[in-house]
Amino acid sequence: MAESLSSTLSSAVQIIGKLVIEEVKFLQGVSERVRLLHDDLKGIQRFLRYADTKQTARDSIQQWVPEFRAVAYEAIDLVEDYVLRVSISSNGGCCTLKRIACMATEGYARHNLGVEIQSLRNRISNLTKNFGEYGHVMTRTEEGESSAPSRLQQLRRTRSSVADKDVVELPDDVQVLVKYLLNEVAEHKISVASIFGMGGIGKTTLARKVYHHGRLKDYFEGFAWVCVSQQWQPNDLLQGILLKLTPEQSNQIMTSKQDGLERLLQHHLQDNKCLIVLDDLWSTEAWDCLKDVIPVSEDGSKILLTTRNEDVAAYVGPNGYHHKLRCLTEEESWELLRKKSLWESNGAGCEDLGKMEELGKKMLNNCRGLPLALVVLGGILRTKKTLKEWKEVHENIKSYLARGEKIGKEGEVPKILAYSYYDLPWQLKPCFLYLGKFREDSDIRAESLYQMWMGEGMIFENDRREQETMMDVAERYLKELAIRCMVEIKAYEEGKHAVTKLESCRLHDLMRDLCLDKAKEENLYKLVDRSPSQDSPPTTEAQFGLVLRLLPEDISQYKFPPKEQTKHLCSFLCDPLAGKGQLPIPGVRIMSQVKNLKMLRVLAMLSFNMASQSCYLKSPLGYVSKLIHLRCLRLRGQSINLPYSLGNLKYLETLDLSGSDNSCRIPNVLWKLERFRYLYLPNWWLGPQHKWGPQPKLQLSKQLEILESFDNRFCYPKDVCKLSNLRSFKANVYKNLEDLERIINHISNLDCLRISSLIIRSCNFGKTNSNNSNDSNGSLDVLSRVLFSRNIHELEIRNSLCKKLPDYQSQTVPHPAGLTQLSLSYSGIEEDPMATLEKLPKLRILELGPKSFLGQEMSCHSMGFPQLKDLVLFGLGNLMQWKVDEGAMPKLSGLRIEVCTTLEMIPDGLRCLTTLEEVSLAGMPEEFNNRVRIENGQQGEDYDKISHVPSVKIYSFHFRISFLKKICKI
Repeated sequence: MAESLSSTLSSAVQIIGKLVIEEVKFLQGVSERVRLLHDDLKGIQRFLRYADTKQTARDSIQQWVPEFRAVAYEAIDLVEDYVLRVSISSNGGCCTLKRIACMATEGYARHNLGVEIQSLRNRISNLTKNFGEYGHVMTRTEEGESSAPSRLQQLRRTRSSVADKDVVELPDDVQVLVKYLLNEVAEHKISVASIFGMGGIGKTTLARKVYHHGRLKDYFEGFAWVCVSQQWQPNDLLQGILLKLTPEQSNQIMTSKQDGLERLLQHHLQDNKCLIVLDDLWSTEAWDCLKDVIPVSEDGSKILLTTRNEDVAAYVGPNGYHHKLRCLTEEESWELLRKKSLWESNGAGCEDLGKMEELGKKMLNNCRGLPLALVVLGGILRTKKTLKEWKEVHENIKSYLARGEKIGKEGEVPKILAYSYYDLPWQLKPCFLYLGKFREDSDIRAESLYQMWMGEGMIFENDRREQETMMDVAERYLKELAIRCMVEIKAYEEGKHAVTKLESCRLHDLMRDLCLDKAKEENLYKLVDRSPSQDSPPTTEAQFGLVLRLLPEDISQYKFPPKEQTKHLCSFLCDPLAGKGQLPIPGVRIMSQVKNLKMLRVLAMLSFNMASQSCYLKSPLGYVSKLIHLRCLRLRGQSINLPYSLGNLKYLETLDLSGSDNSCRIPNVLWKLERFRYLYLPNWWLGPQHKWGPQPKLQLSKQLEILESFDNRFCYPKDVCKLSNLRSFKANVYKNLEDLERIINHISNLDCLRISSLIIRSCNFGKTNSNNSNDSNGSLDVLSRVLFSRNIHELEIRNSLCKKLPDYQSQTVPHPAGLTQLSLSYSGIEEDPMATLEKLPKLRILELGPKSFLGQEMSCHSMGFPQLKDLVLFGLGNLMQWKVDEGAMPKLSGLRIEVCTTLEMIPDGLRCLTTLEEVSLAGMPEEFNNRVRIENGQQGEDYDKISHVPSVKIYSFHFRISFLKKICKI
């Protein structure tokens, strides 16, 4: 139970230590007492680190862990609360009489602080008397404490994800399922195939291999994968399926109600043969919700499902094929463990290699052939290099398993998984447990996770290396969890620029059960995911974190525990169980309770409407300014009106309004926040105008490292020039070329920038000056600096006129152009844009949208587009001929041609593109489509140009034309 307490105390030591150094002027008169309290906490911290290595010491303090945790939180709250309130009072600009009153108040508060610190120190002293023979550890000086690098500073460079080859291949299982889905088992044609077996046995892994099998790509016209899990919502399932099958309809899908989604899915499946995977299906109710809108048949669309329950499999497909997964044999288990532990490479040249193998095979017995348990054990052993360390793991596992307690729901979490938590470095234990806060089977966005970890004090300054940010340290923490196979991670695809290397992570449901079980045991946070019954006994212990994941009607009725239990609550996450397309739920009542959580450091309120029902000028978010300890504030929804007193949140590091719309209002106080690092503004182009009055222009804090959804209508472009620490910059620039030039001049010279994205709207790059003479040279110079900057990675230009693109001369620019993704629409280019664009050395994605090019001929020359992977030609109404030379676009994998109604034929050069995997034609004339089809056994004239492409999709003309008209209106 003490495992994550060490991290809590370390956080307390770090926070109070920084306050002693940085806020010394506000601690005058009490600084010595604060230092003594700091030393007492360090003593407990030393003991807990020692106890973590000694079973008897750990056991001796279990009963006092809740008291230790309370002391740590009270110490942080006490000192930080005092410093913050004194600093706000001192900066209030009071007149003389008020200042005298303030000084008197401060004197009283200083006296109270001293008394309460002494009371805390007495409690610590009484607690440590119980340490008995281990008390000497408290007072021992920790040698090299400040200079010795932590375990996590020494993490090796490693792969960002586990390769598919590092699993035991079961080819027979894959081939059997593929044959059934292809109707190759003549005596048993099916519409449903299922994979069932116990948790952690590899159902999802097998389903994934089948889903991506090459033979299925030729048979089915569409593919969708959706995780069902235990807490499912009809809208979520329908949206998830439709977004995979018809991504071009995403706007309609995300705004449709359930009946509209059902009609869309039925309509699509009537015309297309699709494979739909329902992963982790727990109950028959979820299938009852879907069965009427997913018409499956032996010769049409089919279902592949995974479940732990054979009865569920039989219910969904009574006449289907049910594939039961077996546990691995001893030989297969050793093969998997050997690969996951990197046994051969870690032990290369080691004379004890044979003994290590012997130990490894003994430990196999604890995994009982369960792949997940073997993978996690391999992750543990991967961090151990010597025979001595392997022996320690073996002995510790035997000791741990001997305890015999049940873990997780009904004891179904294998104990070897639980041991992997015990083996974690102390810094990582709370970080791992924190992952249980997120939805089951969800992809957890790495960037947001890091900021929440930092907000709760889980990322430590002394783990930073040179040039590293705290986000980089957090990413190393997550990578270490992945190395140990406790979490699955997804890296950004190669060539994709991002502020982090990892895009997201997710937990296996058994690992999530372990998280929730340990978090409950250690009272780290409470997850409320079902409405409490009236018969439920009230909880009495103090709470330090709270997660609400309920239906909207249950959230509106939820009552917080008494103040005594929530006085040290550090984080509150409210994530309603509602479909993504549903309207945000009223947030007034829940915010009226949040105002009492004075010690909050992380607050996340998702999918709420913050408009007051009684007065349109009043906002329930006025209470936020009272939460002066906040580090991370995430709000997503409508009518978000932040108070002017937001400027009092002295320690705020993250403000995340992403996913919110134009109904937000933000006061111009962000520049006051000295520790502000991460700002995600709302999408100013979505939703209705807010009713709070005009949005004031925002001045920016010069410490910002991430700035997203910057808009020159609502922010000062000159402030961008002060941001020397920017790692991520995403902006909209509207109409003003001077603003654009100022921004591009600054960010082009930033060495620390990792990702920048620009959307340019309604800028005339072929404009005339005040004398009506052509000023295209000056505006083209701005455009060339945008297109050819080393630091512009993603670019979208809309409604911005430009008769021709500037020429790219690589030898005349100091750095190669960094552009990887470009989208043009309504730009009215008259000369072939490919002559310029094909020279961009890093361009991977190119979309030429409606009226972006007005000419009739377009050519891609040999050696052009060396990195291009995806090309979209959309709405080029004048284009008649497109030529592709041999050697052009050597890496192209995806081509989409939509509503180019005058294009005569597919270019001959496509037959040379051996990397092309998919060609999609939509809204094209029938005569064009017929040239690439086989009709009645007769090949069209252009069929041989793309006959080598694995997937060729042709969509109807009328549907795409109506879709184009909607896009044009937008």
